[in-house]
Amino acid sequence: MEGKNPSFYKILMELSSHLRLPQGFMQKYGKMLPKQVELRVCNNTWNTWKVGMKKQTLDGEDHYFFEKGWTKFCEDARLEIFELLIFSYIDKSTFLVTVYGVTALEKTIFSPPRCIIVLKDYRCYKVVRIPPLSTSVYERHESFLNLQHIPKKFAEACRLFDKKEISLEYVGGYTSPVSLTMWQGRIAFGAGWSAFLKANRLSSDIALSGSRKTLCFEFVPMKNLMKVQPLHN
Repeated sequence: MEGKNPSFYKILMELSSHLRLPQGFMQKYGKMLPKQVELRVCNNTWNTWKVGMKKQTLDGEDHYFFEKGWTKFCEDARLEIFELLIFSYIDKSTFLVTVYGVTALEKTIFSPPRCIIVLKDYRCYKVVRIPPLSTSVYERHESFLNLQHIPKKFAEACRLFDKKEISLEYVGGYTSPVSLTMWQGRIAFGAGWSAFLKANRLSSDIALSGSRKTLCFEFVPMKNLMKVQPLHN
């Protein structure tokens, strides 16, 4: 490709799991595109998303779509109906995406906040009703073990200090509501955290193996949700 990078625009008429690419563009450049492309946004720092390509024949004519990964891009970019997207084809597998909001101004897009948390050995202690002074010690001890501190910068990026509850969604597992609480001057997952670990067999795995489990938390602001997935060493 010589000179200016080829490009096309799309006006979002709906938010769906796929986006159809213009026929004229695909007829000219479609043979160059691999099965997976990279959408790249430049706003001071480069943010990228992997998106799968799908070919579908409709009325005897081939059509091409951004599909797998497109929904995630829409969520991360907080796209809205009637926004204008310009896709510039900068190499054989990469599009530079510029988004203009309904105000006609260019939108600033950032990738979602993420953090890594290493779970330590987890045990659930039972409160024992013995003399009052000892009971209070046991209660404080149990509350501490059932909390999970959240890194401060991540909490600030997600604005968790303004929230009382958030949902955690474990990949291939269960989604659970978890309260947010302050503990020793830091924000932490509180009530519901133990249930989330147990429902997704995280607590039992750690207790049985005596090992540590590393989890990645990714915040989805539109849904007040954190997607949780394991990181394997």
